[in-house]
Amino acid sequence: MRFTDILYAKADNIARITINRPEVYNAIRGKTTDEMVVALQDAAEDESMRVVVIAGSGPNAFCSGRDQAEDRSSPEYSGESEADFTDLIRQMPKPVIAMVDGFAIGSGNILAYTCDFTVASTRSTFGQTGPRVGSPAAGFGVGYLATVIGQKKAREMWMLTQRYTGQQAADMGLANSVVPHDQLEAEVLRYCNIIKNNSPVILQLEKITFNENTEYMEKIPSPTTRYAPNYIETDEAEERRLAFIERRPINPDKNLPTIKR
Repeated sequence: MRFTDILYAKADNIARITINRPEVYNAIRGKTTDEMVVALQDAAEDESMRVVVIAGSGPNAFCSGRDQAEDRSSPEYSGESEADFTDLIRQMPKPVIAMVDGFAIGSGNILAYTCDFTVASTRSTFGQTGPRVGSPAAGFGVGYLATVIGQKKAREMWMLTQRYTGQQAADMGLANSVVPHDQLEAEVLRYCNIIKNNSPVILQLEKITFNENTEYMEKIPSPTTRYAPNYIETDEAEERRLAFIERRPINPDKNLPTIKR
């Protein structure tokens, strides 16, 4: 497969996947995740690869989330893969490191905290935007954050849509370590070298164990699917998306009423 949205390279037992859309702060679309699926599947099957590193191109962002400006009617926006790239990261039989430099926002933040390790630079910024921009995120990807940083901080991050520095991320357990930008590559390599010196099968068994602690959550249908399956087609969703793109206040008259359960 010829990649356009990512870069994929393998060397020294390390598979590197780099989101390569710096012109939009590495925002992802369906085509991006399709390509990530292919690369992740290859890394999983290649026994010579001991660790996977996911990063973003350019100095500004790891991943700024879903590309809100992308044409939603295009095949590039929707994607074609039936596999979910975050599921592949969790099921990957080897550790995955998020190398965060710059913005890790929205689905970019989810990507970072789904990885086994998150190594960030001091110029990184983490946060969620869902309820502000009309992205109906819910279900496992949201709930899993509570197992990473606790219920109170997870609710704060998702429901208040604030932003956090790399150091704040490390302090709350969202990142494993935070270093100056010029030391980030060396810090990631330090993690990789430790991993490469450890038993591959034991690391895999440990990862399976950690995943099994939250396996029940994955089987619960998302509240979005159960209660608001057509949210993305509503006036509220479109208004919030456009307000975000146009950098203007939202029109609260477009807000939907709360769900009756």
